[in-house]
Amino acid sequence: MQTSRILNQPTLVRLMIAIGLLVLPVIAWVDFQKGFIFAATVELAAAAALLGMIFLIRPLGVQRSTRVILVVMAILAILSSVEKLESTPNFAWFTIMPFLYISVGGLRLGVFLTVVHFLFIVTFYLAFARGVVESLESGTWLQVGLAYLTAAGLAISYEQVQRQLRNRLHALADHDPLTGLLNRRGMGKRLRELDGFLRRHQVPVTLALLDIDHFKKVNDEHGHDVGDRVLQELSAELRRIFRSSDYIARWGGEEFLVALTNSNLAASTAVLERLRCEIAASSAFSVSPITLSMGATEWTADLDLASALKRADRALYGAKGRGRNALVPAGDSDHPAVWPAGDVRAAG
Repeated sequence: MQTSRILNQPTLVRLMIAIGLLVLPVIAWVDFQKGFIFAATVELAAAAALLGMIFLIRPLGVQRSTRVILVVMAILAILSSVEKLESTPNFAWFTIMPFLYISVGGLRLGVFLTVVHFLFIVTFYLAFARGVVESLESGTWLQVGLAYLTAAGLAISYEQVQRQLRNRLHALADHDPLTGLLNRRGMGKRLRELDGFLRRHQVPVTLALLDIDHFKKVNDEHGHDVGDRVLQELSAELRRIFRSSDYIARWGGEEFLVALTNSNLAASTAVLERLRCEIAASSAFSVSPITLSMGATEWTADLDLASALKRADRALYGAKGRGRNALVPAGDSDHPAVWPAGDVRAAG
């Protein structure tokens, strides 16, 4: 996360803009009444910058426009204190800005801007307003420091809670609620990442499509609740058989997609055939027997993802065409080699 992931939703950004557009003109008016003309001008400029962000979100994107506007706000917040060096520190900016930086800018950028802002203000007062520093009681500076740290701490806590929530939401969005496996969306993301890895490192990957035979009959004769249990039981078996480095997804309905990483077609078919035989012989399912039709293909760097999936799908239909309960590994041509149903040569 380069800036806060919460910015995937521009609503928060617009809310912060609205608050800023309400608060900054008020601060500017108070400073103007006190004779701080430059500070009031800077604060109005900050309000104008926030207003401009509304128009920057679309061309620049939320994250980039937020980076720009937060840096501008940091500069303006520091400038607004320059005119007041002979009076007192701008406590309003001191307590407001840390929360704005971290909650909107994210942890890395927000903490950086918070520290830079604090160091600049301290440096300004020590260098140009030592009389003000010496005139204020130590308790006043302690209160300012505690207020600043409290605002930063609250903002960091808020960001951490938001991060955990976002991670949970992303996990829910990428996983099938019934089986706990990746769903089509989540698998698509993993396969796109794997595509780049495959092309960089030239490692073998096998894609396998698995389909439960006659699953409609299970639902029709035993009910959808039993069908759901069968899907969950099969998912548990798939997790047991495949490695943690492999990707398993409920691709749709009773169809599953497995990506066996760092595994060529020969090695993968041995694992898949063992799985097919174990499932067919198992009595652990709510409905027995359960059998699988499978199609597999090796996904190489010279084959794009769509073509690889199409080859696996064609191999799966080849398995169904020969009576189901079979594994069909796609060969180098469009005519896949067929493993006879019941052949356990590769079974361990």
